[in-house]
Amino acid sequence: MVMRVNSMIRLLTLTMVALLLLAQVAAQAPEAAFVLEHDSGVVTAAWNSAETEILTASERGFVRVWSANNGETTLTIDHDGSPVTHALWVKDGAAILSADESGLILLSERADGAEAQRWQLDGTPVALELNDEATQALVFTDVAGGAILSLGDGGRIVEFDASAKISGAALSADETRARAWSEDGTVYSFQLASGEAFEARPPHRDMLLGLLWNADDTRVLAWFTDGLVNLYESDGASIGRGRISGVRHNSFVQQAIWSADESLVMSWAGDDTVHIWSADDGRSRHVYRHEDWVIGARWDLAEERVLSWSHIYVYLWESESDWVRFRHRNLVRGAIWNSDATQILSWSWDGTARVWDL
Repeated sequence: MVMRVNSMIRLLTLTMVALLLLAQVAAQAPEAAFVLEHDSGVVTAAWNSAETEILTASERGFVRVWSANNGETTLTIDHDGSPVTHALWVKDGAAILSADESGLILLSERADGAEAQRWQLDGTPVALELNDEATQALVFTDVAGGAILSLGDGGRIVEFDASAKISGAALSADETRARAWSEDGTVYSFQLASGEAFEARPPHRDMLLGLLWNADDTRVLAWFTDGLVNLYESDGASIGRGRISGVRHNSFVQQAIWSADESLVMSWAGDDTVHIWSADDGRSRHVYRHEDWVIGARWDLAEERVLSWSHIYVYLWESESDWVRFRHRNLVRGAIWNSDATQILSWSWDGTARVWDL
């Protein structure tokens, strides 16, 4: 009798394992529509506005442009072996702005890769962002310095100093301020018109990993190594002492973003989850559970589906229980939708960028 019970338990166990494997196979997406092969890990990738070309950058110091139709390389920009940190389309794809770990920033013509402008900064860029008109760029490096660069004449319109090692930076939505922050919790706000600088600190003592203001600068999200994502009031420079709402993950928070109407927040963390919650009261709306810590996530344009990446997989979530995943051979660095959410572009440490048809 005992042997029969044990046999039944083993059979049930094997059946459950088989069903799980079948479920994973069923959820596994087909092969990529095409693969862009690199000789090192891919740092970033993006379609141009017409979605006819793909821009990629790699650890070996190359920025490349590829045909989005057949995957052929059409342009290569060489950063002399220094790992590229950022690469951005400029002027509707007419130019490319790229940066590398040596602090070199290049503005290159798309037509032939010719150098239009160059800047040399101290340290490694941790942020590189264009203004809306793509005439200027905000850059900050990790050694407490930054600038607003003129893409037209190559000058430095404004330069910033900070006393702490910078870990992130961004322009305000109205482009009147540049902000930068450090892991020790120091937050700098630079008024571009007057040159005034302000310092603030979130009212939380754990290591600060990132900040994101809302569109009118009245609220700011802050996330920390202890798993907290807090929402505070703000006037654009200072940060309120009282928390409006927030959630706690069970490990360090990778990032948080607003929904389009700012009623929801999506955050993801080292606890293997993407969490969607109400900005007003912190109540949970959805939790997407992964097998490893989540590196990144984003909504589609309608904010009905979620794209996330964790370990070697990119996940497409229709709901918490309805998902499909796309496999790389090594850790995924990032993923984006195309404009009508019919394709996904992902890139990885495996030396590839891949396009997947949905």
